[in-house]
Amino acid sequence: MSTAKIPPINFKKWIDENRHLLKPPVGNKQVYEDGEMIIMVVGGPNGRKDYHYNETPEFFYQIEGDITVKIIDDGEFRDVHIKEGEIFLLPGKVPHSPQRPANTIGLVVEQIRDPEAIDALEWYCENCNNKLARKEFAMKNIVTELPVKMDEFFNDEAARTCNKCGTVMEKPEKR
Repeated sequence: MSTAKIPPINFKKWIDENRHLLKPPVGNKQVYEDGEMIIMVVGGPNGRKDYHYNETPEFFYQIEGDITVKIIDDGEFRDVHIKEGEIFLLPGKVPHSPQRPANTIGLVVEQIRDPEAIDALEWYCENCNNKLARKEFAMKNIVTELPVKMDEFFNDEAARTCNKCGTVMEKPEKR
């Protein structure tokens, strides 16, 4: 794509004009629809209980408010706190779950997926961390596909029930 066809935008104005679209459960809007990267703005609050698996890195820039990105790093569950104005580069193949409180806005940049690349959403028991489910898919449209995969999981009580301790993951609150 020729850079002459992509004019600069006033990013603050773009955010203000699209703020109404930044709604749960994922609450994201792509800045550029065509390109070699997925450049999106994500708003809070969100109601995510999944961990996203992506084979490539993801870049986070927190524009308004502070967020926590829950990650699974070599089998260890931990939290990465990203404050307003901070950036964070998440390596590829690290399951992660961005937790965005109300009134937060962030920029996330990801690579467009190769046709053979696999994304996945994973859910873990909130009591014992046992993996409940994994849904793999070829990511074509991040804005439309993630909510569908989330709904499939949360509409299946058997998938939400831990086979280790019996805890049933509740559906996230609609925010």
